[in-house]
Formats: sequence, C-alpha cells, structure tokens
Amino acid sequence: MDRFQEFKVKVFDKFIDKFAERYVQQRSSVDPEVLRKAAELDSGMNPDALMKIIRKNSCYVDPYREAGKRPPILNDIYRSDLGELLTTYYFEEKLPEGERYVIPLKNISSRELSKLPGRGFDAVGYRKEADGNYNLLLSEAKVSEQRQSPPSIVDTTDDSIYNTHKGHHDDMPMVLNLLSDYLRKQTSAESFTALACIVILMDCGQTDKFKVTYGCGLVRDASCVNETSDFGKMKTNVYDFRPGDVDFAIFTFTEKTISETVDLFYQKVREIVG
Repeated sequence: MDRFQEFKVKVFDKFIDKFAERYVQQRSSVDPEVLRKAAELDSGMNPDALMKIIRKNSCYVDPYREAGKRPPILNDIYRSDLGELLTTYYFEEKLPEGERYVIPLKNISSRELSKLPGRGFDAVGYRKEADGNYNLLLSEAKVSEQRQSPPSIVDTTDDSIYNTHKGHHDDMPMVLNLLSDYLRKQTSAESFTALACIVILMDCGQTDKFKVTYGCGLVRDASCVNETSDFGKMKTNVYDFRPGDVDFAIFTFTEKTISETVDLFYQKVREIVG
C-alpha cells in the first residue's frame, strides 16, 4: 500500500528536548549485554563512569556553530541527522499498530566518523506481515529549504530520493550486498533472524516471499512546503517501484525555520552531553 502524508511539526521546547535526548542515546548506545558481561569481569571497570565518558564524547562538536556561524549545508551533520531521527521515528512509532517497522540498527549510531553522514541506507527496517511474509524497509531522509517544489533533492540530484531508490529497485544485487554487510552488525537474535531470512530469499530470487517498501522522509519549512507536489516523482512515477510500495512522509516545521530548529537541536545536544 502506497502512502503519502504531510505532518505539521510544531517546533517548541518539548520537541527539541525529546529529539536531542534520542539523538544522544543513539550516538552513545552500547550493547547492554556486552556492558553487563564486561562489568562482571574482575577488571575494576565502572560501567556508570564509562557511559558518562561515552556520552560526553559521542556527539560532534561543530566548529562553525561554536564560532557563531552556520555550517555549509553539505557539511551540516546535525541537519541531516535530525532528518534521519524524524524519519526513523515515523516508521517505528507513528505508523498505525501492525504497520510499524523494527529498525534495529540506526545509521546515527553506526556511522564510522562522528562528523560525516553514514554511507549506504539511511534506515533499514523490517516487519512480518499477517501472511508470514516479510516487508523490508529501505528508507532515505532529506532536508530542504529550497522554495521550488519538489526540491531538487527529491527528484533531480544524483543522490535525490527518487534516483537513490530507483537504484535500489533496479539493482537488487547491490541491495543484497549492502544488506549482507548490515546483517553482520546485528546484535539482536530476533533482528538477525528476520534480516537473514530476507537476505536468503533475496539471494534465491524468491520475490514472492517478501516485499520492499521504499521509505522517504522529507523535512520542509512551512514557508516553502507544497503538500501536493513535494512528493515529486516518488508519487507521480510510483509504478517505477512495483512490486514494492512507497511510503513518503513530509515533516513541515512550524514556529521555527529548519535552520533555527537545527541550531536549537545542536545547542540542546551539547547541553545534554556537557
């Protein structure tokens, strides 16, 4: 089932606090089982002290914002990360019961360098349908203040949502390669099993046993959003993604602009980690 929705997001203190805390949790996450086993060893390691150190060092100190400047959009990790946070939140928690996805490994948590976006999928998730088949979520998140509709990062740039997802749709061996690597990083037996089943089915070409949903998250300013045309070719050319589905959510910031919101988000993150 294809789905195209727009959500008005009122930017106020509770919103900033909620997503800044989520961000710090994802950036500083440690497998609790590993932490528990490490604490049981006779090493003198204090897990509480360790987690305080990890939290303090988990989030990138942006030299532009620290100097009272705004970073270039392409280098603004907090801007892109806020888009990913909202997108994963939508697919994990805002969809109706029974339609939500498990996103076991957040890109925000697993990227190699704190100051650069992660490579590959912005989010990978799964759910098991009532018929026992799997639904695989491949999701892309973008942020744009561009006044044209749709913004270029939806349709026209090389890394646009449409071109990226069209690449996923047309090159399943590439998707299989990325998923196989993603699978190695799983720590939950349940998530490992679900994704392993999808990988095996994909490798065997049993496309009748799983479905792919091409997820999209787009952050917009209230002053430039167009609730009809901002979905671009993901909606007008939705049949390009058959037999998969498209699920596209637009998050429209009110009260504050995107730039103002990202600045507040950054300030709160830095306050949390100290």
